[in-house]
Amino acid sequence: MKNNRSASEILGDEEFLLQEMKRLWTESDEIWERCRNQLEFGSFVSADYLAVYRELVQLQGQVETVVEWGSGLGVITIMASRLGFDAYGIEVEPVLVERSLELAEVYGPEAQFATGSFIPDEYEWNSEITSESTRTDHVSRAAYDELDMELRDFDLIYAYPWPDEHAFFMDILHTCGREGSLFLSYDAREGTVLTRVESLLLEE
Repeated sequence: MKNNRSASEILGDEEFLLQEMKRLWTESDEIWERCRNQLEFGSFVSADYLAVYRELVQLQGQVETVVEWGSGLGVITIMASRLGFDAYGIEVEPVLVERSLELAEVYGPEAQFATGSFIPDEYEWNSEITSESTRTDHVSRAAYDELDMELRDFDLIYAYPWPDEHAFFMDILHTCGREGSLFLSYDAREGTVLTRVESLLLEE
């Protein structure tokens, strides 16, 4: 069937979605302001949502499955879902997952969330890359079983690493991810960075 929608109609839909996402960002910020002193929110840091949104828009048609590591209030996962991706969020704090599900009911009911660690259970720590004193939770069981998926099933992985954990995150992807998948990271200084994953397993 031929698509007879005009350019103005398409742009109108895109503008509507962006405005709705801005309402999501505002509500997320309001939750943070109310709850910032709660222990569960202690490691939550929000990214530049507009910058990540623009990156996701550019990736439409290139990837299908997206997972957000440390999804916090689930904003990135919800955005990805609304943009047509099969989107999942992994978060170790149950309270944040509950908040994510509440936001998803309003802004992106197709988004899925799981409670647990994003570090696969089979990951072997590389002392040359990082130590187990990392701020990222590595004690909780991985959440992939809850999603009935593996890290290799995702085309795009999004994360906002702590400044000293970029190499650690990449090591997880190199050893447990799928070669050719994409890693989209956000850094307060560098902004968004998109990297293609190469598997270290091929070098054995």
